[in-house]
Amino acid sequence: MNATVVTAHVLTGDDRAFWYVALGIGLVVILVVIVLLTFLRSLVQEIDDGVEFLWTVTKRMAINTTGAYQLAGSASILRALREEAMRQDKLLEERNAEGARA
Repeated sequence: MNATVVTAHVLTGDDRAFWYVALGIGLVVILVVIVLLTFLRSLVQEIDDGVEFLWTVTKRMAINTTGAYQLAGSASILRALREEAMRQDKLLEERNAEGARA
């Protein structure tokens, strides 16, 4: 029969101190990673909120400018309307002046 010999490793005081230091450093690293990931998450949330705001503004601007091409002919129409209004005003003044003389 082969008997397996199990040997127990007994840690000396220096070995135990080394492991405590290693575990302490690992804990500090884990805490730093948690803090950095929390900071990264808040930055990503701020960026996401900004992108959502810009998307909303861009959609509203697109909706507001869908009829902008129609403004190209507005100037000539307004010019003609102004000329017609001035002509009607002139005719009305002439009519009132004739009525005042009569």
